[in-house]
Amino acid sequence: MKRWKNLVCVLLAGLLVLSITACGSSDAEKTPVDNPSTEGAASNNDGVEKISWKLAHTCTEDISLHVAAVKMAENIAAATDGNFVIEVFPNSQLGGNRETLEGMQFGTIEMNIPNFAYLGGYAPSVSVMELPYLIDDVSSLDGADAVYNSDVLSQIYGELEEAGFKWLSGWYMGNRNLTTTNRRVTTPADMKGLKIRTMESEWHMAHFNALGANAVPMAFSEVFTALQQGAIDGQENPYCNIYTMGYHEVQKYITETAHVFDVVPLLVSKQAYDSLPEEYQQILVDEAKKITMDEWQWSLEQNNAYKQKILDIGTVECIELSVEERLAFKEAAQSVYDKYAQENGDDLINAIANAQK
Repeated sequence: MKRWKNLVCVLLAGLLVLSITACGSSDAEKTPVDNPSTEGAASNNDGVEKISWKLAHTCTEDISLHVAAVKMAENIAAATDGNFVIEVFPNSQLGGNRETLEGMQFGTIEMNIPNFAYLGGYAPSVSVMELPYLIDDVSSLDGADAVYNSDVLSQIYGELEEAGFKWLSGWYMGNRNLTTTNRRVTTPADMKGLKIRTMESEWHMAHFNALGANAVPMAFSEVFTALQQGAIDGQENPYCNIYTMGYHEVQKYITETAHVFDVVPLLVSKQAYDSLPEEYQQILVDEAKKITMDEWQWSLEQNNAYKQKILDIGTVECIELSVEERLAFKEAAQSVYDKYAQENGDDLINAIANAQK
């Protein structure tokens, strides 16, 4: 009996060793992706960590913003020997503005180029960017450059960081202009009663309501059909969107109100940024800044080219406002500034105005 007991003990000990060996083998065979802390990173043949990020935006591949994003990503990859790769997803492939901002907070998207209208809930002061006629001189890029690429907006940068977003740069989409179906608009009085599509933004809507129009918030994808069917009388967008979305086919007039110098922020998740090696952080910041004014110039040229295409078709009248005529629109929208100042103070408004002097 004693001999059998000893044999059983030996067998059990052997099984225990096999069990322990099997568990160790299983752990050793796990790939880096199985460990959440290493997702998005791998090692190349030299043992250097390779980082892969996603950059999302809602514009088409034709827009200068996308061209700049791709070029920036190429420059970053070259500067890091291919170890820091940013893949650009245009056309709302990863979702709209709201979804991609949430993705940044959830850690599924590292970079984004959203519209300011979607950032007010994260950074209250960012709403100042939606005020109409904020940039006085839209005949050149100088005044806007003094605002969007300076410390004037440091309050906004700080609030965004607290919400988990780091501002890298502001990229230019073009000036937002008014288009109408049947009414020629040259003065604020001409706006009375017109149903104008806007983004779902408190300040965009307040602007057109202040001019006597009726602001109609509507999804971007629904605008062409609404114009075609007469559900709305007009809309507002840069020339690049007016042409590529075909609005010029169902509109008769474009009034160059330039009510918004349409800049969008290039943002990076603060958590993702902080996880980068310092060398890569500096490369990311430098490359974003380097390409900014190139992107602005590309956008300006692109919008001018789209305007010329519309003029060449000959079915739409493009109305260029004088400085005095545009100022009349700003004065008619003063109530929007008063409302903003009452809710948020006027420090930022004054700082932006002073930066342009």
